Amino acid sequence: MPAIAYRPARLEDAAEIHALLLRLAPEIPLLVDTLEREEALYALTRNCARSGESWVAVDDAQRIVGFVLIEPNLLGRHYAEHETLDLCHIGVAQEFHDETILATLIGRVQDRKVPMTASVPPQNRLGIARRLEQLGFRPSGETRLRWEPGAPG
Repeated sequence: MPAIAYRPARLEDAAEIHALLLRLAPEIPLLVDTLEREEALYALTRNCARSGESWVAVDDAQRIVGFVLIEPNLLGRHYAEHETLDLCHIGVAQEFHDETILATLIGRVQDRKVPMTASVPPQNRLGIARRLEQLGFRPSGETRLRWEPGAPG
């Protein structure tokens, strides 16, 4: 297996992340059956890549093989207090499925020590909810998970 490097996502990564998201869409699952839905997903991907909170995993050829798309949650935030991050999407290319890539991507976000929430649909075929729980996320509703810095893992 090639060496994997990790770096913050950049706006110019959006098209490559989006292409990988579309490859993983049936497993997540993501509904991208219309041009409008695919464009909305691309807009979200661009916003997350631009946020400075998202990360990518790249192989030796600098191809993106994994990503975590993070968006700052601005609701309920008052003058930089009560910061929360929303995990919008996470994925690893099938040929690179490796628990360490996913864990490292999440770990890079957790290093910020800011609470993070995620919504995982019950139809997800990648076992993301279970993996997030292994990384310290706790159920916070039927399809929501939340990670708090300093909470017992």
